[in-house]
Amino acid sequence: MPRIPYAEKGTEAEGATTVYAQLEGEFGFVPNLLKVLGHSGPATQAMGAVLDNLFHHLSLTPRIREMAYLTVARYNQCAYCVGHHSFFAKQAGMTDEEIALLGEAGLSNSVFSEGEKAVIRFALETTKNVAASDDAHTELQKAFPVHHVVEIAFVVATANFIQRIGKNFGIELEQ
Repeated sequence: MPRIPYAEKGTEAEGATTVYAQLEGEFGFVPNLLKVLGHSGPATQAMGAVLDNLFHHLSLTPRIREMAYLTVARYNQCAYCVGHHSFFAKQAGMTDEEIALLGEAGLSNSVFSEGEKAVIRFALETTKNVAASDDAHTELQKAFPVHHVVEIAFVVATANFIQRIGKNFGIELEQ
């Protein structure tokens, strides 16, 4: 049970209605994360913009995006994000085995390329320590152009940001 009630469709704050409609059109429902934020129009609008950028405007492949996001979600033990992003990762071609290996185990597993291992390492170090090590940056920059490095950092930061909200409010995975 969430720590505050969800702002169900029709009860959301002024300014949240447009975001609710956009997400319902895209996903077929309003995610519970947004229903918690739906008590504040500005917070809902800001999260809507973040999600729009995350899913529609980055030049990263969906596989790399989901690899970075899910590494953070698994480390943070955010069942809500793991549930949603495992689905997105599978849509991006990731296997159940790959998803299960996102974390420390993935750093030494041959199922991932060196570039993918660099993403996992960067996501883990950033999540654990706020800033990744020089070695993690070097590995990431060897594997990806600078605009992808920036976007990977954006995905990792976004995942940590969203998970701080979700875990604090006890947001549940939709049925």
